[in-house]
Amino acid sequence: MQQDIVTSWTADRGAPRLAPLGREEYRRRREAAGRPVPDSAQLNISRTWAHSPGLAEAQAPLQRYLFSGSALSPRLREIAILRVGWRCRSRYEFAQHVLFARSAGLTDAEIGALAGGDAGPGWSELDRLVLDVVDELHAAHDLTDETWDRVAGLLPVGEVVDLLSVIGRYWTVSVVANALRLDLEQPAATALAEVVGSSEEPT
Repeated sequence: MQQDIVTSWTADRGAPRLAPLGREEYRRRREAAGRPVPDSAQLNISRTWAHSPGLAEAQAPLQRYLFSGSALSPRLREIAILRVGWRCRSRYEFAQHVLFARSAGLTDAEIGALAGGDAGPGWSELDRLVLDVVDELHAAHDLTDETWDRVAGLLPVGEVVDLLSVIGRYWTVSVVANALRLDLEQPAATALAEVVGSSEEPT
């Protein structure tokens, strides 16, 4: 059954449970700590993490590594993150990464396909493998020997570890965004509506 992703993922979510810091307060706290104000200050999730300053600072190096240090390609990273967001029913996380996925070269049709069932045909062997890894980890919290052998046969060992870590990292981000009922910023909401006007409810 096809359902509108924009409404079905957020039914009865209500107001944010924890309001993000205001932009000025966030800037003031960063400056008082002698830290620059990052571009991500525009995002509700960044200013919500800031309620726990130690956590916000501790996870920043991991984020930088996953986006600029890892040998895992941006395309595979974004396929994994979008699929995790959909599997976790995280409208916030999925929508934010529509923008990143476009920058990584995914088409709107590919992004929309990631929000549904088996994601349809047309994926490369490696793309499909990433989807299978996310889906298996979501369903069983583990990989079968068959899937492990496929991953190990197609990716260098470092990229295998990075892929698993991206999936784990964005599972965390997705469930935190869900539990906090984060509001979605308008650019991401617009992008989401453009690429997935309708899709299947995740299971």
